[in-house]
Amino acid sequence: MKDLTGLETSVHSADVLALYNTGIAELCRFKNPLPRIEAALEAEPGFAMALILHANIHLWTTDRDDLQPALDSLQSLLSLSTPLNRREKMHIAALQVWVRGDLRTASNMFDQLLTEYPLDILALLSGHQLDFFLGDAYNLRDRVARVLPEWDSSHPLYGYLLGMLSFGQEEAGHYEIAEENALKSVEMNPGDIWGIHAVAHAREMLNKYQSGANFMRQYEQYWNKENDMITHNAIHLDLFLLETGELDDAVRIYDEYVHYPDIYPAPMGLLDASSVLWRLFLENTGLARRPAELSTSWNKKKDQMFYVFNDAHAVMAYVMNNELDVARDIISDLKDYVIYGDKQQTNHAMVAQTGLPVCEAFYAYGTGDYATAACKLWSVKNTNAQFGGSHAQRDVLARTLLESAIRSGNKALSKALINERMAARPRSPYNLGKLESINAMN
Repeated sequence: MKDLTGLETSVHSADVLALYNTGIAELCRFKNPLPRIEAALEAEPGFAMALILHANIHLWTTDRDDLQPALDSLQSLLSLSTPLNRREKMHIAALQVWVRGDLRTASNMFDQLLTEYPLDILALLSGHQLDFFLGDAYNLRDRVARVLPEWDSSHPLYGYLLGMLSFGQEEAGHYEIAEENALKSVEMNPGDIWGIHAVAHAREMLNKYQSGANFMRQYEQYWNKENDMITHNAIHLDLFLLETGELDDAVRIYDEYVHYPDIYPAPMGLLDASSVLWRLFLENTGLARRPAELSTSWNKKKDQMFYVFNDAHAVMAYVMNNELDVARDIISDLKDYVIYGDKQQTNHAMVAQTGLPVCEAFYAYGTGDYATAACKLWSVKNTNAQFGGSHAQRDVLARTLLESAIRSGNKALSKALINERMAARPRSPYNLGKLESINAMN
């Protein structure tokens, strides 16, 4: 039988395939596909693509607690006695290296799969996520660009590919065309969560802070419920509000969508919370109970050593809450991981080359050792894309470097850094305010 993109799929029941197709469509909208997929597997336990999707979606979370369900699905796949087609076998091969922590090889294997099967939407979605985790801006763009011409523009999923392409274009520095494609994607599907997110990214890089905030408010009815990116789109609205000086609204959005006491502690959501609060922390904004609540949530995930981008944001939370001993313990564990950890895991190089000095910088900042914080962040300034995340997310590193330079009294470094920021975002209220402060330094 053929799936919703016309690809042959090893499944016996049309009803089961319909559940899978619905799950894939939900995944494109960042809705939780697991109820559909689990229903499909209950009806047909040997449905390979459902097992593959089940494993992939658990690996998307970058949460070590979700590794076991992925391993269980992989074991079920390897135990199948029914013959599978070449595409399904390629998926399983990519999954085998992904669960071992070799994200880069898995990414390359999805690239190969897509050259043969450009309509494989799951391979495209998972490859796109891996590009994001790896900070690979060019493949984030090019992976989608390579397959898009093979798609019929009338296909119901086509618009979602435009949103993915837009995000890649923005990360690769093509801001105007990124905004154009993101708006097209949202016009085709107003509930395209990734497309909404791509508009926010493009407008931030284009210095369109007010129109960015207006857009996110206009589409709040779409991104604020029934999807797995609520916290992330909320922080994009917050980033605009921080630029426009609407701090009360930014805090309200944080409390409503980003972090609250009974929220499930998903690392992706917790790092969003850390990212926004740290920006406020750098400006000496009163944070009240929020760092304590956030660090309490991080307590359930802080010992994972699974994806250092998460670990660094945990360190931020503990520093903000003055739990410097906990932050120091995480750094000690990362140092041990560099010595004793599996060097075949992509995360190992991420920790050794970028993640560890970043965590040490946050800790130094928390102790008031601003010169060391600046030195650590300066050492990874031009290579921190390998740390993962987006330009908007990694701007927290640049802001911390700038603030560390200012607080350490290093006017020359402060001036160099603000000159660089002004060249990229000359209309940023944050940049303009820092420029004024730096010019007043002795």
